[in-house]
This record gives sequence, structure tokens and C-alpha cells, in this order.
Amino acid sequence: MRKGSTGSSTICRSGHEELLVLAPNWLGDAVMATPFLFALRERFPAAAITLFSREYPAELYRRSPAIDSLAEYRGDMLARLAAVRRIRPAYGFDACFVLPPSVSAAVTSVFSNARRRIGYGDRWRRACLTDAVPAGLHRDGHLSRSYMRLLERFAGCAVPDLPLPSVTPETIWPERVEAIVGRREYFVLAPGAAYGAAKAWPGERYGALARMLVNRTGWTAVVVGQQEDHGLACEIIDGVGALGKNLAGELSLADLISVLRGARLAIGNDSGPVHIAAALGVATVAVFGPTSVDWTSPRGIAVRIIKSEIDCAPCFKRECPRGAPECLVGVEAERVFDAATSLIEEGKL
Repeated sequence: MRKGSTGSSTICRSGHEELLVLAPNWLGDAVMATPFLFALRERFPAAAITLFSREYPAELYRRSPAIDSLAEYRGDMLARLAAVRRIRPAYGFDACFVLPPSVSAAVTSVFSNARRRIGYGDRWRRACLTDAVPAGLHRDGHLSRSYMRLLERFAGCAVPDLPLPSVTPETIWPERVEAIVGRREYFVLAPGAAYGAAKAWPGERYGALARMLVNRTGWTAVVVGQQEDHGLACEIIDGVGALGKNLAGELSLADLISVLRGARLAIGNDSGPVHIAAALGVATVAVFGPTSVDWTSPRGIAVRIIKSEIDCAPCFKRECPRGAPECLVGVEAERVFDAATSLIEEGKL
């Protein structure tokens, strides 16, 4: 978190505002919110910016120079409301930016005592917001741009620039990587998809990709994910023997960030790890199926997006009504391998 101004800025308003930002809950969305935070700091360098986040994704923001304080909560809605009441200033916040699209987030903003509450407003959320941006604009362009519209509404001026997402790992990340992975160079595979099975590229394709990349590079194949991905991870690295490492269900978020930071390459579904990797500046390949590349593609200095051209995508369904998601089954391992090797050959790693 910052210790003073971030430098030159284009300021739309002046003053020492108390600003509250309600952070997204999904890891990928949380990463895509970081450009909003940096733009908010740039335009309000004297403001006190508090970020209110669920405990797990809060690690993504812990060392951010864009915010002054990080307030974490855990538990149900009542716990969230109690937590936001504890952090609100005596006279309330000047503004609360409601980044999550849920009704519960809009209700939370009311309990912040913010004089202005800015978010996307459908018929259920509108009553909680003082500044409701039309809900139809939430999926107009990239999600990072959608968040930026809330700043534009508050500031009363356009924000033309869209910074790249940024995540800062712990300073000891090299030591953590050596302790967890060892000293060999490695690439990361992230086959999980918390959103739903329809987002998951088939496990056998990841296995084939792991073998291709190990044979091409000699690097270790490291698989990350949740505990429920452990069995799948075992299957993926089965064909690479000693050059495979299963870390699914083994890492805290801080350690996941460190492991991604140390990777030569990261490949995964449209999920949190590929967004984190791209924001860390790591060469990244993301495989898209039922979700929108235009809306939620990872943004970074070396990113490749792979998708099938199929008429029903993006459908945003958690489970494919056709059974196996054709949008992902149609993506062959060789195509992802070619994208990865193009990053290697172009010196992006």
C-alpha cells in the first residue's frame, strides 16, 4: 500500500476524499479491478482510499501502492455488514464504488454511510445506489473498462487510459519458489475452473500439452488448483514422471502468486491463475470456451488467447447443455502448444 503520492496525475476534482472500494470476489475479477485502483489514485492523490475485500482475494491487493488501507472480511452477509460498519469514518465515506454486481454488494454500500454510492444498477440494486450506471453497460467492453466507468461517473470526466492489471508478490517470492518448486525452471498449468465445468479444457489435453512442453523445454510441469483439482493434476503429470509437480490444493494465495511469478510460462482456463500470471508480467496462454474474450481476457505484456470459433459461444453457462463443451473440445493440444512455443521463440519468456 502506498506511502505518499504515486507521482504526476490528471486530477478531475480536488480535496481529501474518504473513498471506499468494494472489491470483486472472484480472483480474475479482482485482478481486473487493479487498473481501476491505479486510475483512482492517479486522479485523487490526496484521497484516503480504503479497499474492502473478502479475505481470500485480499492477498492480491496487500502490497498495492494504489490504496491506503485494506479491510478484510469473512463470513456471511451479517458479518460483512458488521465489518463495513466498523471501518466507516464518523461522518461516512464521501463515496463508495460498488465493483461486484451482486445485490448484497449494493446493500453493503448503504451500510458504509457513503454520501455517493456508485455502481451498475438493475431494478434490484438501483434503490441502494445514488449513482446507478445502466446495468447493460457492465458487459460493454473489457471488465477493466466497465470498472473504470464508475470512476468516470464519480469524477465527471473521461478516463481514456486503461492501465494493465498489476499484482505485487511478496518480496521473498524467490525464496518461496525455491522452497516449493525447487531450482529447476518450470511452467505452470492451471486446469481448474471454479466458475463451472463448462470452462474447463479437457484434462487429457492438458496431459498431452504437458508432455509436449516438457519434451520441448526440459522444464518442470507444475500444476496448480484447488483441492478438488488434485486428482486431475495427478492425471496431467502422469506422463512426465519426475518432471511433474502437483501443487493442487497445496498453496495459499500468497504462495500461488509467488509460484506464478517464478514461472517461465503459465497456461490455463479463463480463471484466476491466468489473470494473476498476466498481471505479474509472465508469458500467459489462456484457453477460452463459454466466456467472452472481449470481456474477461487476461491482459499483460505477453498474452495469447485460444478459443474455438463456434456459434453458441460465449454462452456464459456453467454447465454445457450439449454435454461436453464443444467450444473447448474443439481446441487441440497442438494449437495451445504452438501458442506457447511462439512466446518462447519471440523471447517473451
